[in-house]
Amino acid sequence: MTGVLISYLLKDSAALLALVNTGSIFPYIINEDTALPAIVYTIDSVGPSYTKDGWSGDTVTFSVVCFSNNYASLEAIAWEIRDALELKSGTYSGIVYWNILLTTQSEGYNIAEDVYMNKQTFSVEIVEY
Repeated sequence: MTGVLISYLLKDSAALLALVNTGSIFPYIINEDTALPAIVYTIDSVGPSYTKDGWSGDTVTFSVVCFSNNYASLEAIAWEIRDALELKSGTYSGIVYWNILLTTQSEGYNIAEDVYMNKQTFSVEIVEY
C-alpha cells in the first residue's frame, strides 16, 4: 500500500522525471537491462501504533536508492527525490499520510560496474489505508 504512494509521489515530480524516465522507477529491484539512471524504492519497516481503541496508524520507514553512471547526475536526482518526498502530507488512493521526513542519506560507488549510488531513508506517518 505505501509503495503505491511512494511511486505516485516520485512519478508526480516533473523535475525528477526530467532526469529519470518513469519506466526506470521500480519497487525493490531494477529490471534487467534497464539503462541508468534508475531508482528503486523499498519498504524497510512498519511500526504500528495502538491506543485503547485499537490501531491508530503506522510509522513506515522506506528507502529510495538512485543509481547513475555520472556523479553530477546522481546528485541532481537525489535532490529531486528529496524534493518530491520531504515534508509532504496528504491523501492518495485512500492513503492518508503525514509529514514525510528524511532520516538518513548515504552514497557509494561500485568500481566493477562503474555505478554511483545514493540511498535516502525516509519516515512517514500513515493514519489511514
